[in-house]
Amino acid sequence: MEEGAHHHAPHATGTHWLDISLALSAFFVSLVSLGLAIHNGRTMERLVAANSYPNVEFEYGNAYDLHDGRGERPAIYLSLRNTGIGPARVHSVELSFAGKPVTNLRSLLELCCTREAVETLPKTSYRLSGDVRGAMVPAGRDLNLFAWPRPEADPRWARLEAAYQQIGARVCYCSVFDECYVRDSAQREPKRVRSCPVAPAPYAGD
Repeated sequence: MEEGAHHHAPHATGTHWLDISLALSAFFVSLVSLGLAIHNGRTMERLVAANSYPNVEFEYGNAYDLHDGRGERPAIYLSLRNTGIGPARVHSVELSFAGKPVTNLRSLLELCCTREAVETLPKTSYRLSGDVRGAMVPAGRDLNLFAWPRPEADPRWARLEAAYQQIGARVCYCSVFDECYVRDSAQREPKRVRSCPVAPAPYAGD
């Protein structure tokens, strides 16, 4: 070792207990700073998630005006509407009537409203969405599942109009951050879930 070489030792106060107190204080301040940084990071994550929160609701009734070249006609309809502030990706939709699952409007009519032989009923046109799995619903927009304009001579329309409040609906959707929710028409609020389950009888729409 060369003569004159010096080793720099940590500055100390010369008082053992004071040195320990200062070291512990510095360690505590570091822990507090780390905790604050983690808390602020999580707060920012929640804030970003809140600013992209989707909220899907069901809209159904009989006052939907269709412009189809035959003038305005009321229609029985069922739609999903995103009233949140972020887009919603639909993973599954389930419909039921009086607790029994249906996969499209035709099966709904067979269950709720058909009294006559099918071949005696007039041919009517529906507006169907088709399979909506994977559909993205922007905030403030809706996704129409079906709309049935009032036909001239089909007794099932009036029966469905009288009974449409017995239609049950359930949708599972996720935000852009893969935060998923289940909304049931029988519940007031959506329920947070880890992931969307596979629907046993999904709405097919055709």
